[in-house]
Amino acid sequence: MGFYVARIWGAGQPAHFSDLYARWWGAHELFLHGRSPYAPVVAREIQIVIYGAPQTAAYPGDPAEIAGGFAYPLYTVFLLWPAVYFSFSTVQIIFLWALILVTLGSIPLWLRAFDFRVSLPQLFILLVLTLGSFPAMQGIWLQNLGLIATALLAATVALLATGHLIPAGIFLAMSTFKPQFTIVLIPWLALWTASDWRRRQYLTWSFLSSMLLLIGGSEWLQPGWVSYFMRTARAYQQYTFGHSLLDVWFTSRGGPWAAAALLLTVLVLSWRYRRHTVDSPGFFLTISFILAVTLVVIPTLAPHAHLLLLPGFLCLLRYRSFFSRSTRFARTLLVAVWLLLAWPWVAAVALTMAAVVLPVAALLPWWELPLYTSPVLPFALLLVLAFLMSIRQATDRDFDVVP
Repeated sequence: MGFYVARIWGAGQPAHFSDLYARWWGAHELFLHGRSPYAPVVAREIQIVIYGAPQTAAYPGDPAEIAGGFAYPLYTVFLLWPAVYFSFSTVQIIFLWALILVTLGSIPLWLRAFDFRVSLPQLFILLVLTLGSFPAMQGIWLQNLGLIATALLAATVALLATGHLIPAGIFLAMSTFKPQFTIVLIPWLALWTASDWRRRQYLTWSFLSSMLLLIGGSEWLQPGWVSYFMRTARAYQQYTFGHSLLDVWFTSRGGPWAAAALLLTVLVLSWRYRRHTVDSPGFFLTISFILAVTLVVIPTLAPHAHLLLLPGFLCLLRYRSFFSRSTRFARTLLVAVWLLLAWPWVAAVALTMAAVVLPVAALLPWWELPLYTSPVLPFALLLVLAFLMSIRQATDRDFDVVP
């Protein structure tokens, strides 16, 4: 997979192409020179470094004018604040190791949240397969902050599972610098909290207080930043083909209707799980289902976001004995999901073996081969998780959990 990402998928990209640079330079200019990271002049400076030249606007207000610019909430700069005092080459090295560590660290957090005990060899296999997956390697290659947001969500769920609601609310607020990752999760956690307000209210107060500090601190740094962010976010959606998987499958007209129907289905399936305690299998199953739904409805096709599917696959591993006793349809669906997950590795191995006898340039037209299952995998996992949730209340006795 490393060979495929570095030599085939990443071939032809600009030498300085990095998702991190725009965030770092925006924070650098804000803290050191007081310039807005959303300013078109800052975006042009970013374009020169990433693309080699500024993008040409075809008309006033053309999204290309700020293409590749700072397209995150302003409080993202707090995450990058220590890095503005180093050169970008140094920051890249630091973030390379940071992204590797947080990606690996998220796995024990998900396991702890699910109370899923595995042996050391099993944990090693999970670590290797996760780090060696295309979503993780793509995110690390691009130095995308989405990997940090995913790790923050893993920490949030692990803290919830251990009853630490106040720090869970803080970590949840921190993860909103990638707002699309939390757009479905936060409403469901609000419903879950309201279902037992006396015991769970601390999550709400912690989250709201943390958001108030983040938003208020950002407003103090740059008044009116929200309007600039919304303008940049709309432009980002246009110049990055910001469509959801539902838009791909049901067109841009049918996609929103399909999303509405799917979210309604989510409400129906998750409604009876709203009273489950944080240490119940049903709570983690619902979280996994919510994150899989998120990946289907948010306007992104980036494979690195597929790390949100990791808790869903942990559910399939833990409930494997249940599937072995289930219907033929359920077993077939489960096998299909695992085959879809395995395909990128199979294709990457095939391309690597072909590179032994063929020049790499001859393989570049096949760069999409490992990505063929990417638009299908979230749907398939979503169906399996929905099947689990619709069968019965998720308890260890119901599913005969394999430790």
